[in-house]
Amino acid sequence: MTKSVPEYLRNEKLRLIFFGGKGGTGKTTMATTAALYLARIHPDKKIMLLSTDPAHSLSDSFGMAIGDRVTMVPYGATANLYACELEAKRLTGEFKKNNEAVIKQLADRGTYFAKQDIAELFDLSLPGMDEVMAVLEIARLIRERASDVLLIDTAPSGHTVRMLKLPKQMQKWLEVMDLMQQKHRFLSSHYSRKKHTRDSCDIFLDNLAADLKSVKQMLADSRATRFVPVTIPEPLGIYETERMLATLGKIKIPVKDIIINRVIESGGCEFCRLKKENQTAFLAEIKNKFAKYQLTHIPLSPLEIRGIEELKRLADYFAGKITPAKISADMALADSAAARLILNPDNDFILFGGKGGVGKTTLAAAAALYTAKTRPEKRVLICSTDPAHSLSDSLKLAIGDKITPVYYNAEVGGQKADSDGTNFFALEINADKLFEQFKQNFKEETEATLDKLFGSGVDVKYDREVMTELLALAPPGLDEIMALSVIISLKQEKKFDIFILDTAPTGHLLRFLELPEMIKGWLKALLGLLLKYSAGIKIAKIVEKTLAMSRSVRQIQETLTDSKRTNFIGVTIPETLSVLEMKRLIITLNKLRVTCDKIAVNMVVPQSDCSFCSIKRNEQAKNIQEICTAFPSCSVTAIAQFSREISGLADLTRLGEEVFL
Repeated sequence: MTKSVPEYLRNEKLRLIFFGGKGGTGKTTMATTAALYLARIHPDKKIMLLSTDPAHSLSDSFGMAIGDRVTMVPYGATANLYACELEAKRLTGEFKKNNEAVIKQLADRGTYFAKQDIAELFDLSLPGMDEVMAVLEIARLIRERASDVLLIDTAPSGHTVRMLKLPKQMQKWLEVMDLMQQKHRFLSSHYSRKKHTRDSCDIFLDNLAADLKSVKQMLADSRATRFVPVTIPEPLGIYETERMLATLGKIKIPVKDIIINRVIESGGCEFCRLKKENQTAFLAEIKNKFAKYQLTHIPLSPLEIRGIEELKRLADYFAGKITPAKISADMALADSAAARLILNPDNDFILFGGKGGVGKTTLAAAAALYTAKTRPEKRVLICSTDPAHSLSDSLKLAIGDKITPVYYNAEVGGQKADSDGTNFFALEINADKLFEQFKQNFKEETEATLDKLFGSGVDVKYDREVMTELLALAPPGLDEIMALSVIISLKQEKKFDIFILDTAPTGHLLRFLELPEMIKGWLKALLGLLLKYSAGIKIAKIVEKTLAMSRSVRQIQETLTDSKRTNFIGVTIPETLSVLEMKRLIITLNKLRVTCDKIAVNMVVPQSDCSFCSIKRNEQAKNIQEICTAFPSCSVTAIAQFSREISGLADLTRLGEEVFL
């Protein structure tokens, strides 16, 4: 365990600090603790903490209402700590309101679209605006010097990497919009024979360019910026951290520290001893893999770290002070928790979802394997829709974006793979790759259509470049359409009978479930434009594909809301932050008419005489009872924590046999 204060807390020149990593590793707790620590040792500085995760936990962590406006966090005599949970929907609305006229004017000047067409596209509710608004808000806060130090509590790895790549993508948007304005500049100068006079469109483009430049410069500035990965000493956490560091290196985001959270120091019982022993090898692997970084070990606490006082104690730990654990009596777990989780044999789709790090991938993989073994007449496909895939790690099998057979008899029974094959398959959907192919097809088809429609002319150069780059203006999130389309196609082709989905953490899972409704409007508008502007020409392949996708979206929406075909299994752990997030998730699922009547409470500490385990179990019992009380119509299943990480087919088989029915 490092004895020195981490560099990101010692370096007084830092202005921007990100906390990120796999879901459930404690990013929010580390971010709130760091903000509190910096505010206490720098009372003369304004410290601001911003959450960019759609499933915010700052309020839960601080134990007070934060919301989407900058809020002072009272922790002592000095009022220098502020926090905000970014609300993308509100910011998107404000951005549209403030910039509607100029964006529509740009599109009107630079494309063949009529004003009515532009208005329809502009008014659509597009997915992926969480990350766009986060980048624009960070740019604003940097530009206005709203704080001396800005800390960012990010979404889990996949969507955080997407956000950090956005400035480059948004630069492309800027180039396309500038092409639109270039056409206007050329035509106004050509016909008036006067030099173009700068107007509101030029000013908008200049301001956006300046914001993007400042963000890009700040992100790459090792003197001012740090990204702090938070991981845990378990294989899935280590592998995801390794992949994230590789990506951060490519986009030149500075990293010097890594936090290893939940390191077990207690050896008070056999369970604790086995867990600690199991972590030893992983801690050695972390030390070897991440040798060039300063590693800070945070011990596993028997009590939840929540609220200002508990966060102060953790901040004291960073400063070298150690607070002893409080001892509490054991308490029986909720009697209303079910012994097994019953899988409905009539379901075509089973979705596992919840907060990051609660074991969704493990339970989804175990459920898929259990279903394949107990229903050999059915072909089972497990799909990962999380951009930061962990399915390969869980199955201990290289999967990727190709449907991969899983020969479970080879490992489980000690036999060679059946010559007849298998009924169990896995897929990690590469939505980015699929969307890039869609955009390339769109570009090629659009160019062919423009040749037939307009031939040549003085402004064709601009029109061609703008129209062929139209989809480059799409925000991140539209690639998730591709993930849906893959699943839909496989279902329509009747290649598989049962689909089990390992979903992204809560915030982006909800975006995924909301996609069908959003996509309907987007596809309708896009299809209308394509048909309108290809009048008199044989409908292009891209139009046909768009029509097919539109039909598919309607079918997937009907499937997701059909309780006879689809079931959502909520996965949580018996800790307050996870329980609060599960409550919000189920309320939203009800609004979306997605059935969730089963909740799996994972990682329940087994009963023992160990004081450390008794404290954990005491808190867990209260949280399990809270879940049972909050959702009386749901079947709640408590799943015991294993003394080691569950991975590989043998472990997943054992877990499936213990949990599912």
